[in-house]
Amino acid sequence: MGEFFSDIVVNVILTTPLIGAYTMFALGITFIYRASKVLNLAHGAMAMFPAYIAYQLTGSIGVVLAFVGALLFGGALGLAVERTVVRRLRQASPTAQTVGTAGVLGMLIAVAVRFWGTSPRRAPSIFPDGKFSVGNSLVTYTDLGLFFSALGLAVLFLAIFKYTDLGLAMRCAADNRRAAWLMGIDPDRTTAAAWIFAGMLAAFGGVLLAASTILHPYVLALQVLPAFVAALIGGLESETGAVGGSFIVGLTIGIVPLFGGIGEEVGAPQVALGLLAFVVMSVRGRRFSVAEASASTAL
Repeated sequence: MGEFFSDIVVNVILTTPLIGAYTMFALGITFIYRASKVLNLAHGAMAMFPAYIAYQLTGSIGVVLAFVGALLFGGALGLAVERTVVRRLRQASPTAQTVGTAGVLGMLIAVAVRFWGTSPRRAPSIFPDGKFSVGNSLVTYTDLGLFFSALGLAVLFLAIFKYTDLGLAMRCAADNRRAAWLMGIDPDRTTAAAWIFAGMLAAFGGVLLAASTILHPYVLALQVLPAFVAALIGGLESETGAVGGSFIVGLTIGIVPLFGGIGEEVGAPQVALGLLAFVVMSVRGRRFSVAEASASTAL
């Protein structure tokens, strides 16, 4: 039993970079959903493409400036997607906007494959080289940097969203665009700001996750998928829920393989995450249904 708990501790430590990445990705997904009621299916590509930009620029301007350039590119990419796809489809429906982001996902992956191919590459890291042993595995400084950077960014963006005038304007515009107009708030501008923030978060997570794992157009884009589960578990309109959901998702991926038999099968953590998401959404839906029924009875 002692060895089992020791293995749990080791696996939890090893999943810290994933928890960090999922936190940044889930926050970006939540910001966009709060601002425009769109589930951004292009989020994985918006994390992957800036990682390639950082990789391309490092040789000429250095890793730090390349990292900054990737963040700026991520913000610009988020703005471009909002202006060219989401805003143009707003009069149709949120479903049409979501489908539009799926098209952006495919386009960005195709462009990355065209320019950089599908061979795995070693991405540069802004953190110093170094590693230490955890059980029979190794944890790098990049892994730890990813985790603690994510926590710091989560606190920063949550503070912006909850305690600043910009955050208040974004929340008002998300709840009621017409009322926001009447209050002097430009909902188009606040929505664009949310997409810029989300694009920068995606770029930050993508660059650091590529340095922690590998840089590959398909692999890196698909590594964002668990962040959608984290956002669903935490609630698509809750930033703190997105952070909590990211911890749940990361810990599930790390702990499930320790359970012998089914837990060791390929894809077992993903199946466990799917079941967990279904249970959470079912309970949440039942709670809302009961609340609505009670309100109707009261009326």
